[in-house]
Amino acid sequence: MQRVLKNVQIFEKEFARKQMECYSEDKKKELAEKRWELNKSKRRIAEIDGLIQKLYEDNAKGKLSDDRYATLSMAYEEEQQKLKAALPEMQVYLETETDKTENLQRFIAKVKQLTEIKELTPELIHEFIDRIVVYAPKYLDGKRYQVVDVYYSGVGILRELSPEEMEEAFQKRLAGQSQGKEIPA
Repeated sequence: MQRVLKNVQIFEKEFARKQMECYSEDKKKELAEKRWELNKSKRRIAEIDGLIQKLYEDNAKGKLSDDRYATLSMAYEEEQQKLKAALPEMQVYLETETDKTENLQRFIAKVKQLTEIKELTPELIHEFIDRIVVYAPKYLDGKRYQVVDVYYSGVGILRELSPEEMEEAFQKRLAGQSQGKEIPA
């Protein structure tokens, strides 16, 4: 945990870029499609309300038989119920996906407030770790290996920078400082 938090503090921009790499163009297109689908469903629900009202008025005026009214209104009501049932799922998905950048920014801000971790306290764990998943041990060539996933609050599993990526970010920072520019972490 110390290594991850130090990594975030020192190489903030590179860390944020790496975490957001999963937000590819495909993901952005998918989110745009989901937003469009959500708006389309909301418009159709409102449209169906108007159609049902018009059906009722036409039935009341005698323009539409009672049987035909019952058949049409039932079909519209079923369609509307299906759309209404799908709305919460779409909204939750969109909120979850769009919150990732905000959550990442909040996580980085919390990490910046830390000065040094000398001891892993329960408070620190509760603040930064959402959950830890420990998998069953596996044995390979007589050695025991155990995979552990640490889900950090608001950002999930973090992809740490490789030593090469850290060195590259460090060199960029040094180059910026030697040219008289102060490049924030």
